[in-house]
Amino acid sequence: MILSKVLQAESLLQVTKKLPRRGVGTKLQRLSWKEDSFWTLTAVKPSIDGNHGVASGVLTWKGDVQSEKPKRINGVLKKVWRHMQPSTRVEWRTPPKPAEQEASV
Repeated sequence: MILSKVLQAESLLQVTKKLPRRGVGTKLQRLSWKEDSFWTLTAVKPSIDGNHGVASGVLTWKGDVQSEKPKRINGVLKKVWRHMQPSTRVEWRTPPKPAEQEASV
């Protein structure tokens, strides 16, 4: 059974719990954002139980870095976060057309 993205979504702290170094240095984004908008995590301070806490990072919105200084990330407990995997997509390009040979008549 295939679950929708919303049902598979987790809170930011649940996502970072599975990553090395609590996800510091990785890119996280909300499910509703496009691929050019994300947070680059700089710090995570979980509570003792690990389900609550505070996270900060640098926001990149529509390809532009908003601020070099890390800011507190809002909505870390909402279940709308995902880890952005490093891009492994293969770009398919059409091979160049051979140069048209001039017809010598």
